[in-house]
Amino acid sequence: MTISPRPVIARFVKDSSFFQKGYNRKFVVGTYILSTFLNGDFVGRRVITLTQDGNFFVIDSNQGGTSGVPAAAQFFPNNRFTDGQGVWKVNKSKEIVATAFNFNFPSPESTGSVTTARADYRFTFNSTTQTVEGTFEIRTFDLTKNPLDENEPVGEGEPFKFTFTGQRVTIDD
Repeated sequence: MTISPRPVIARFVKDSSFFQKGYNRKFVVGTYILSTFLNGDFVGRRVITLTQDGNFFVIDSNQGGTSGVPAAAQFFPNNRFTDGQGVWKVNKSKEIVATAFNFNFPSPESTGSVTTARADYRFTFNSTTQTVEGTFEIRTFDLTKNPLDENEPVGEGEPFKFTFTGQRVTIDD
């Protein structure tokens, strides 16, 4: 054991290579309104929020059920689900990746069970236009199963694969 007569002061060291490569989270943090598509057909709107500390939040225009939703969203087995929450990061390819979870509820006349849904996002951010573009896939799991286990079986016909475009939400002064 060595004892130093000088006090030790902890300092934050910025990894310059990390920031030079464009991986700084602060440039993409914010809320975005998305238009979502399935096989090229409009299915609805999503609002996503990416926080500085890596949290990811999502709400969807279809989560109240199938009544009044666009025609392309009518065939989904269940449109009664909660907001999603998860995490996000920027990968080495400067692509934003996120995973969010929500719960799906059976219709009142159904004898089905509540399920867990996992949505995996991959998208890019255009800093000039303040827009995002990408994909997400949704898989559902039995409530008792671990949605992080890649070997767990998913719902029939899954994953559902969507594309989206979106714009950052801003306030003009």
